[in-house]
Amino acid sequence: MITKRALGLGAISAVAASFALPFRVERSAEADERRESGERKSFANRRYITPVGSGNRSGTDWQNAATLVDINEMIRLAGPGGTVNLLAGDEPFRITDPIAISRGGVSHAPVKVMGIDSAGAPAKARVVGTRTSPYPTTREDFAAMDRGSDVFRLKAGADHLHFSFLEFQNIGNGAFLVQANIAALTLEDIIATNATRFFERDSNKMCTVTDLKVRRVSVDGFSKSAFRLDQNTSNVVMEDVFGDSMRQDFDNFAEGVDLSGNVHDVVFRRCVMRNSQQTRGPDDFWNGDGFTSELGTHSILFEDCIASGNTDAGFDLKSNNVTLLRCKSYGNAANFKLWGKEKVVMQECVSENPIQYGGNQSPTHITAPWGAKVIVKNCRFTDRNRDATVYHTDANDTVKPPVGSTITVTGSGVNSSGKLSFVDLNSKVFIDGVEQPLDGR
Repeated sequence: MITKRALGLGAISAVAASFALPFRVERSAEADERRESGERKSFANRRYITPVGSGNRSGTDWQNAATLVDINEMIRLAGPGGTVNLLAGDEPFRITDPIAISRGGVSHAPVKVMGIDSAGAPAKARVVGTRTSPYPTTREDFAAMDRGSDVFRLKAGADHLHFSFLEFQNIGNGAFLVQANIAALTLEDIIATNATRFFERDSNKMCTVTDLKVRRVSVDGFSKSAFRLDQNTSNVVMEDVFGDSMRQDFDNFAEGVDLSGNVHDVVFRRCVMRNSQQTRGPDDFWNGDGFTSELGTHSILFEDCIASGNTDAGFDLKSNNVTLLRCKSYGNAANFKLWGKEKVVMQECVSENPIQYGGNQSPTHITAPWGAKVIVKNCRFTDRNRDATVYHTDANDTVKPPVGSTITVTGSGVNSSGKLSFVDLNSKVFIDGVEQPLDGR
């Protein structure tokens, strides 16, 4: 009896299974269709570019690769969330004229432009221009040099783009030249050598960048700047960015980072700028800075950043609401030159060995010019230079009465062979509550 019941149940189960089977097959077919659709979509969202192109140049695969001049169309075809791959191989992408980009992604779905090798692994694709290399060492050779071309011109519509794994060599005024208001630009894992500038804006056009992220970018050899940001550019984060001008002279003049206009809400973390050089006569002022910001910029944080070897200032900042946290500046004519009048704070920073490269600027650790108000907390200053001044004020005597500056210092250590302070007209220096004597002029 038990056996018959068991057999009966088994028969019922078998019948049920026979009815369920078509449903299972149908559901499996739907899953396969969804998977294949996803694969087709993924395939459609990838485009491929090589230095000379191949096949029908549609960019659908390596066998039909497009060329770099087609990159704007490849970005359009890849679409939001898509990727445009540039081949990183022995042959570089050679450029003599700029390339316009007016396509992009959408919020949360950028288009990625990245270098990969033939196996699909991330690798830096090389873009090589015509700028004279090595850089001239005389004014005569500089006047005759090939300045090279900028590379990517970012125009209206070039929003939500992510560039990575690229290498630029011998380029002119910008690997990236912003020629419109754009949003959500990311640059990562990029190196550049021998450039007028790496990142530039067109001063004759709207060029605000909203939401700019730069990470692990290195620029070796520039005669103007690594980065220049302008107008209302905001929400900027730069992390692990390195710039070395390598003393490319004669271009009047190099600045590692140049912020102007109303640039605001900017964060620099672990960034390094060094060796900006301007050579002039012995009685002239020599420019050449690491990090600079002009009047009108505000709300800027420098965290764990380093500036060195510049013939003017390591940090030359005219911003209000600027904080330098754990920054180091050494071997510049003026290690810190801070002009702001509101919320200008140095905290846990280090200044070492300011030196005079030439011209009429004496070496200083901190200079507070023209009405600046600077707060210095828990910083350290060291040198072996008898000509150095640690806390230096510079009154604006172009107005009457001259407008002096104030430096307020707490908890900071000094080990200097030079002068502790220079207190100019109508200026003050307080060290742990003690006012330093007036020097005048």
